[in-house]
Amino acid sequence: MPFGNHDQPSTKNVLVALLVFVIFMIVYNYFFEDPQTRSQTEAEQTASSEQRNEADGDDEHSKVELTISKSISKDSRIRFENEKISGSIDLIGGIIDELSLKEYKETTEDNSPSVMLLTPKGTNSESYYAISYKNKTHNETVSNETVWTKTESSEGNITIITKTPNGMIVERTIIFDGYLICTKDRVINLTGEDITVSTASNLVCTNPHDTNYAVVHNGLVAHSYNNKVEEIKYSNVQSKAVKNNYDWLGYTDIYWLTAIINKDKNTLASYLKFGDNSYKCSTHSKKGVKIAQNSVAEISYLVFAGPKDIKILNEYASRLELEQFEMAIDFGWFFILTKPLLYLLGFLGQILPGMWLVILVLTLLFKVLTFPLMQKSFTSAAKMRELQPKLAAIQKLYATDKLRMNQEMMALYKKEKASPMTGCFPMILQAPIFFCLYKVFFLSLDMRHAPLFGWIHDLSAPDPVYIFNLFGLIDWTPPGFLRIGVWPLIMGFTMFLQQKLSSGINGKNKVMGKTNEMKVQENMMLVMPVLFTYICASFPVGVVIYWTASNLFSMAQQYYATYSTSKGK
Repeated sequence: MPFGNHDQPSTKNVLVALLVFVIFMIVYNYFFEDPQTRSQTEAEQTASSEQRNEADGDDEHSKVELTISKSISKDSRIRFENEKISGSIDLIGGIIDELSLKEYKETTEDNSPSVMLLTPKGTNSESYYAISYKNKTHNETVSNETVWTKTESSEGNITIITKTPNGMIVERTIIFDGYLICTKDRVINLTGEDITVSTASNLVCTNPHDTNYAVVHNGLVAHSYNNKVEEIKYSNVQSKAVKNNYDWLGYTDIYWLTAIINKDKNTLASYLKFGDNSYKCSTHSKKGVKIAQNSVAEISYLVFAGPKDIKILNEYASRLELEQFEMAIDFGWFFILTKPLLYLLGFLGQILPGMWLVILVLTLLFKVLTFPLMQKSFTSAAKMRELQPKLAAIQKLYATDKLRMNQEMMALYKKEKASPMTGCFPMILQAPIFFCLYKVFFLSLDMRHAPLFGWIHDLSAPDPVYIFNLFGLIDWTPPGFLRIGVWPLIMGFTMFLQQKLSSGINGKNKVMGKTNEMKVQENMMLVMPVLFTYICASFPVGVVIYWTASNLFSMAQQYYATYSTSKGK
């Protein structure tokens, strides 16, 4: 760190570096808009487009939606529904290609449709589950083009049947148990001779919404019998099948999971890409199933289609004896912190009346846990302010002897038990916690669509009211780099107050000299509130509220530490 007459260039260099960084962030966000903000914009545009569908029959999106509507209304479909899901089975293929989550909506609008995880085969975004058989002896198949017949239906159960020309009969009973789809097939051999049948189940997805979030995985996820979780981006899936002993395998995004559960160790699971943008997760029998004439083989299949709620995943993992099923949630590198935080968030959400109160309680809890270290840091920082006149005198006295100056300053630090680095400790200490909370707020279903008050209807999304359209008074949606909301401004203001408190709470600072280090640091601190206001504008508003509350608690603690230090002298 340069001293003496070099303090002004040093300060200018820091400010120029920060200015360049801000310009870089603006340019970056302009051309590579934040994924979450972009996702929100796309959702708004989709919602608007859906509202226009009824009036505009030529709209491309309208054509896709009309295709889905027509497919769902076909006579060949059988409806199913339980307390968690609803949808239909297409008797052409015996496939499940419509499934919606009844408890979760696409948007916060009252008339929003339910989240749809499986969509009809043949549409632009088809996503379906199909089971197929091949009678190797007679070279005939039961595929997703085979016509089935409904035989019976009861609450939660549907039974369908089909028969091949040579006499292989497949009787299928589908049980809908919460978010679990259990398919039980009875393959009956009436061909007059022994046969060998290969089996396959396929979870097909076309044109998935690849968000490319940096903070959470979006793509394929799998768990092998060697207890390893694999996260595969869509861009890394090849046309050549990747096979392994996976016990669950499927598609995931922030909140939802659709996965094949493979309980048979004699069955191999695989994934591949086919066509332009279609993907297939499959299970295959390794050697085929031998069925004697006039005999029956019973084969079962399981699929999970539901939310990535840690309690729900743990419940099904316990029932099905699955390993690490909850790791379908992308806890990240800091899972040691992120995972218990998600549990804690869910627990607090159950006992407290609102998620805003959960955020305040979490903030206070972390402030209590970190109080001793933060108190020591603030106390040391207060001592550094007290030492400014002495440090300035040392700088002046040894202006021409840099080595002696540093020796005298270090001796003073040691004597007074203070350190110039302690001011960084609070930020360093809070950084991992803040990052983990950001990730938890981002992927938590408890935060999704959770309201605060007024204009905040979703704590997991950025603040939707922006300063550059006068907080909604102007009917204009600013580009991503100008979307700065109310809560980021409040957060930036509390950060500014905290910096002013750090530099000006002791009245002596106004009349006594400051070291060059302190001048550079203060100039940096003047830029930080503006910089972080801009950066946090694209964060989930729940994170911004947490940071705002944390700043307020920190200011109170900092004032107390400074007051205690000055009173103890």
